[in-house]
Amino acid sequence: MEHSIEYKGSQIHVTANGVTWNIGRGMSDEQDQAMIASHLEMIERESFYKSKDFTEDFYKNLETVILATRGGGSGAIACRDTLLSLYNGNAYKANLSKWYSLDRKNRAALLFVLEHQSASNRQDIDLYLPQYASDFKRMKEEVTDND
Repeated sequence: MEHSIEYKGSQIHVTANGVTWNIGRGMSDEQDQAMIASHLEMIERESFYKSKDFTEDFYKNLETVILATRGGGSGAIACRDTLLSLYNGNAYKANLSKWYSLDRKNRAALLFVLEHQSASNRQDIDLYLPQYASDFKRMKEEVTDND
């Protein structure tokens, strides 16, 4: 990633991907370098999450998990409960011991979604693939019906 660092008085200007962030100087050069490294890592992570390759992988894995919620069974329940917990963890609790029933494909897809959904400030899980809005509605109703 191409970037530039410019020191101006009490500020450090970090420019990468056409965007400049202003950081207040620390008490030492070591603190400045740590803050610069942290910002560059954040910028790189943000670029990764906006990249076409990542987006396609994320959507593919999310679709796999959503489709796994159809048809019932303990694996479907594990996927459903995890997605709903990502949607609203206060209202929907996921029982992680149900993950024991997941097959390798669905567990890998669910781990991918969980890792990357929780790795940065991303949008609500139900908004990525609007074509599956009815699945999220169904999942919520299933949980409500089981109460």
